[in-house]
Amino acid sequence: MSVTTVLGVGIAAFLAAVAAALVSRDAEAVGVDLGSPRLWAAFVLVTSGVAALTVLLVPDAPLPGVLVLAALGPLLYLLERDDSMHGDDPPDPTSLPSESERADDREE
Repeated sequence: MSVTTVLGVGIAAFLAAVAAALVSRDAEAVGVDLGSPRLWAAFVLVTSGVAALTVLLVPDAPLPGVLVLAALGPLLYLLERDDSMHGDDPPDPTSLPSESERADDREE
């Protein structure tokens, strides 16, 4: 292995560990409905590890596929986080979640 490969893997492992720590901390603060903070952190580590292994073992792997694997864990966590924070509200197809209640009062 070249020095560049070892350095790249080390940086990728560090970034994955930081992302997993941030996900675990945030999941604990938010109180996600599905799973536990440790489970979400492990999921982020696994998806990042699979992406790193794909780059190492399959040198001709397409970059978009590797990026999808690397982003899968954090993106699924963000979807679950959003559902945990806003999931109990009844669905309303005529308004965005970011709109305030006062905007509805002005229209009437």
